[in-house]
Amino acid sequence: MSSTTDLHTYGGWRRSRSLGMGSLDTRQTVMLLTAVLVPLLAGLVFGVQVAVLLAPAGLLVAVLAVARRGGVLVLDAGLAWVRWRWADWRTQTIVLGQMVTPMPERWDLPGVLAPTRLLDVEDPGRGRIGVVWNQRSGHMTATLLLSPAGALLADPATINRQVGSWSHLLASLADDTSIQHAAVTIELVPEPGTQLADHVQGRLSATAPALAQQVIGELTAMAPRASAQVRARLSLTCDPSLGANAPRAVPQAVAEVLRSLGSLAVSAAGAEILRRASATDLIRIIRTAYDLDAEPVAAGWDKLRWADARPEHARDRYDHYQHDGAYSMSWVLLEAPRQRVSHDVLLSLLSPGRYRRRLTLTYRTLPRDVAGALLEQEVNAASVREEYKRRTRRDPTARDRADANRAARAAIEEAYGAGLVQWSLYVTTTAPTRAELAQARREVEQAAGHARLQLRLAYGGQASAFAAGLPCGVYPGDR
Repeated sequence: MSSTTDLHTYGGWRRSRSLGMGSLDTRQTVMLLTAVLVPLLAGLVFGVQVAVLLAPAGLLVAVLAVARRGGVLVLDAGLAWVRWRWADWRTQTIVLGQMVTPMPERWDLPGVLAPTRLLDVEDPGRGRIGVVWNQRSGHMTATLLLSPAGALLADPATINRQVGSWSHLLASLADDTSIQHAAVTIELVPEPGTQLADHVQGRLSATAPALAQQVIGELTAMAPRASAQVRARLSLTCDPSLGANAPRAVPQAVAEVLRSLGSLAVSAAGAEILRRASATDLIRIIRTAYDLDAEPVAAGWDKLRWADARPEHARDRYDHYQHDGAYSMSWVLLEAPRQRVSHDVLLSLLSPGRYRRRLTLTYRTLPRDVAGALLEQEVNAASVREEYKRRTRRDPTARDRADANRAARAAIEEAYGAGLVQWSLYVTTTAPTRAELAQARREVEQAAGHARLQLRLAYGGQASAFAAGLPCGVYPGDR
């Protein structure tokens, strides 16, 4: 099937920016003004000597307000390091399993996953379904296991229709007040290069025509040696307490979550639903993420409990995460592509490599009223920055003009009924040894460069970034 329809390109995303002077946000502006005004006012009231004494502190605050390293404010990076050092000194970055020390069952999983509890419920007509309940926030997360069709052989019209369906799905989340956020995860699990040949060899018929056997053999020999299992899932996190008919009991809350999950039109976006993840599925996903040696195990998962999914030993290092004899490194999105991109922009990150990789896109769709107010605030902030440049007789930069145009265009689209989505991306790679982690890091950073993404290591938050890719409803933006 062929089509002359051109492929669309996509863009228009922008980083949320609050009011501030120039390229500074509100917090940076307040810090800078404080650093300048406090010594001046102190000098006027108490004398020049006091102003001179406060000047070094003011200079330090001003530097912290504007200095960046690796795209992150030095102040934020310093606070993250201090918090991690404090937790490390108190041994809060180390997890020892129940085989070593007793652990109360209310803290089955480590770190940000500690408040979670797994509910194994019966959905009439669909069998058993697992729901992860965060007992601290009250949020509940259910997961769909997907089979993505891929777009390498699809015609342009089909691709454009699938991307449009996905945008409609995200926009529809705003109509359900109980939905907090969603996460799409693609997991690549490397396989031996001989698996395809072994698979084909075991299914060849001895009575097949010689030409057919020859063709199959040539195709197998020409196939890429690097291969991987591709696993996809969509996790939906809801707060059942929101809405007019908020349920008061856990069974009714679970039913509300499953209702929201069933309303998602995923198939139109190019992915088929394999099934709703059961409690056994969720235990296996989490356990194999922590323990690579558990991956080949095929039986016995139905006998495990939620506590059995936890790592037996884990340590949250400043720049990597050590867990059950494996080593992981996680990145968060620093900057999305500035130019418009095609639908396959993430293909390099989703291609098989030597090491296990997990890519998670998180989405928070804002309610209609909140989205309108936020976009109006963003447009006003862009206007204030433009007016500040005019009053200081400085021409706005090309980035400032492009950012203002994107903010205005987003506000217009929202006024015509479009939804507003806050999104981010997390990437995790796992290597079996510490020595191989550097090579796994280069593999991810090279792929991110091809995808035109700027990623940064989750310094001081490796365990939390690792958990963001698991189907447990962890959203790092939650407080």
